[in-house]
Amino acid sequence: MKRVCACVLLGVCAWASDYDFDMSAIEVKPYTLSGYLKGEAKHQQLNADSPMYPSKNKESMQTYLGEANVKFAYFKDAWKIDSETMANYSDSDGTVERGFTLAQLYGQYKFDTNHLLEVGKKSPKWGKGYFVNPIAFFDRRKNPDDPEASREGYILANYRYNKSYSGELQNITFDLLGFKKERGLNEDFEGNEGTYLGAKLYMLYRDTDIELLYMYASDDHDKIGFDFSKNLQSNFEIHGEFAKTLGADDYAYLVGFKYLTAQELSITGEYFYQKNKTSPKEPFWDKQYFITKIAQKEPFGLLYSSVYYKNSYNLEDRSMQNALGVTYSFKNNTSLDVSCTKNSGKKATEYGGKLVEDVLWTKVHWYF
Repeated sequence: MKRVCACVLLGVCAWASDYDFDMSAIEVKPYTLSGYLKGEAKHQQLNADSPMYPSKNKESMQTYLGEANVKFAYFKDAWKIDSETMANYSDSDGTVERGFTLAQLYGQYKFDTNHLLEVGKKSPKWGKGYFVNPIAFFDRRKNPDDPEASREGYILANYRYNKSYSGELQNITFDLLGFKKERGLNEDFEGNEGTYLGAKLYMLYRDTDIELLYMYASDDHDKIGFDFSKNLQSNFEIHGEFAKTLGADDYAYLVGFKYLTAQELSITGEYFYQKNKTSPKEPFWDKQYFITKIAQKEPFGLLYSSVYYKNSYNLEDRSMQNALGVTYSFKNNTSLDVSCTKNSGKKATEYGGKLVEDVLWTKVHWYF
């Protein structure tokens, strides 16, 4: 019996030597690296009824864009350094611009499982809305044509407390944020110069995400906010936001939903209202909008593809923007997106008065 056991042991050792594991291959690295390269080409048909048309006085123009984005994070014990950089190139009708942006660079120290501190340049990304966020008090506005695009942050400090529970209240997270605008520091922030403090209380209560927000401004109006998100079914989510400027007749709110069918047709819709208009240079500057996006994954059984339709409707002047596109994802982490966008409406309306009437837009992304 001993001889049999010895033979079995020797056989196992010999087999194991033929299948040695490379522990370095599965060792967790102390850093992460990701990003993308993006190229875009736009053929833009101009609107002869636009008040800006005389500055161009031609039927169309071409725009070419390039962007490189690199995200790098390094971990060491309780410390984390997180960064995101972007390099941009644009050639719009012969006008060339180049830029380099340090979108985010901040350090994080985690005291324990409940407490952490972040200091540096960061985008907090407050809000539940997909196309617009009225409660994003410390964020730059989203690009409605590309709402998931990275946004440059501001220099701030953020303390966070997190605690999980068993019961109807499953989790709470409290964020306290410090922020200052002055010459040479956060100069392009929308508010007046001064000191800003932000507080956000997040609660997961009965599977509903709830957030209460407050922004204190030393030389401006304070603001309060509220948002929520709830899955009514596994494939049906509703969300909303409300923001109010204290001491002023100014408020904004958003309600929306996202629905996914068994055939993987996704529908996202949001209604946005703001009491006071903002600058026409900003997206969604008028009082009320309804934005809808419909996307079908792998139509007609075409693998790795999708088609989508997006409509932005200004309910005040009844102008709109329609976009129809198709995407295809290649196996080498490359995606192709081709779309056609049309702005329509009467001459004096928001979308009807835009310089560009039609856009044929081609985008290529390579991710790593």
